[in-house]
Amino acid sequence: MKFVAKLQPRFSTSINRRSALGLGLILGSSVFQKRASSQSAQRDDAFVPLPSYQSLLEMIRQRGHSFRVIGAAPDLSPLVLVKAGGSKKPSIVISGGAHATEHAGVVAAVELIDRLKTDHEVWIVPSRDPIGLSGFRHALSLGLGESPNITNVEEAEQLMREKGEVLVDRDDLLIVRIGEYGYANRGLYRKIDKGAKILDALRGRRIYFPSRTDDLPGAGPLERAYTLIVTLDGEVLHLNRFHDTLWAPAEVQAIRKVLADVQPGLTFDLHEHERGGFFWMSARRQRTEQDEIWERRMAHAAIAAVAAGGAELAADAYSPGDFFERLERGVYWLDPSKRGEGLNFADFASAKYGPSFTIESGMKGPFEQRVRQHLTVVQTAVSIFEERFA
Repeated sequence: MKFVAKLQPRFSTSINRRSALGLGLILGSSVFQKRASSQSAQRDDAFVPLPSYQSLLEMIRQRGHSFRVIGAAPDLSPLVLVKAGGSKKPSIVISGGAHATEHAGVVAAVELIDRLKTDHEVWIVPSRDPIGLSGFRHALSLGLGESPNITNVEEAEQLMREKGEVLVDRDDLLIVRIGEYGYANRGLYRKIDKGAKILDALRGRRIYFPSRTDDLPGAGPLERAYTLIVTLDGEVLHLNRFHDTLWAPAEVQAIRKVLADVQPGLTFDLHEHERGGFFWMSARRQRTEQDEIWERRMAHAAIAAVAAGGAELAADAYSPGDFFERLERGVYWLDPSKRGEGLNFADFASAKYGPSFTIESGMKGPFEQRVRQHLTVVQTAVSIFEERFA
C-alpha cells in the first residue's frame, strides 16, 4: 500500500512509511486528502473533551478536512496543520494544546476550523503536544514499551517505583527514569532549582507527569500528561519555551517553521490556568505604533465580548506574575525579558511578526463555557483585524 501525503514542499516532514504504519495512519491513498463528500459531520453546540490525539485526527477527517504533517513528536505522532478561512493576507495562525492538560483550547482550535469565518488565510495547529493529549498511560508506554494497566495516580506511582530508576522519592515527590524518559508524580516547573543534582540523569530529556485533579474537566486523573524538558544546564522548563533557541524540541521546531513560512499578521495561543474559573488574556508590546494600536483595539473588543457572554474576569487586583502589566480588567501585557526562560509561542510570534494573544480560560469552570470563551476571543479579535485590512 502506498503512503500518500499531500504536502506542499514548503512544509517538510520526517514521517516515513514505517512511522505511518506504526501510527495506523495508512487508511488508504486518500488519507491526507479532503473527502470527496461536501457533507460535514453534523454537530451540536455541546463541546466535550477528546479522549486522545488519534481521536482529534479522526474528528478532523470526519468533518471533511485535510491536514498537512509539519513534523512528528517523539512517539512519531504527526504534528498537523489545517487550512481554514480564505486566501487574503496577512494570514492568521492559531495554536492549541501546548500543554495537553489545557484541553478546552484544543477543542476550540478544532471548532475554529469551521466556525471562524474570514476572508483571511487561517492556519490552525490544534495540538502541539500529541503525547500529552493521549494521556499519562501513553506517555508511560514510551519508556515501558507497552501501555500499562493502571486506573489511578496511586497505581501509576507504584508502577514507576517498580519499573523505574528512582531518582527522588520523598516529601510526596516521586521522580524516576524509565528508558529515555523521566516521569514524575506531580509538576516540577519552578519547583526545582536550576542545576539541581537530582536531575543530572535527566538533562536533555523529557519528564512527564499526570493530570491528577478531579475538578478540572478535560484533565482528570491520568487523562493527560504534562510535558517538561530538562535543559542541558539543568533547568526544568515546559514545552512552550525554546522558540528563540537554536536547540528546540521537535514540536517547537514544527510550529516555528509554520510561522516562518506563513508570516502571520495575527496569532493566537489557546491556553488555560488552574487558579479558578475566571478568564484573562495577554498581549505583547509591538514593534510599531500601528500594531500596538490595533492590538489594543482587538484586546479591548475581545475582553468586552467575553464579559458580555457572562464570563467572570480576573479581579482588578489579580496579577498572573511580576512580568505582567495590567492594561484593563482581564487583559495584561507580558514582558518575556522579565520572565526569562526563553520565548513562548506568543512571545516569539509577537517579536517577529505582529500582534499575538495568549488566551487563558479558567480550568475549574464548565468545559463548554471555557471552549466558548476561546471561540469568542478569536472571532471578535479577527473581526477587528479585518477592519484594519479592509
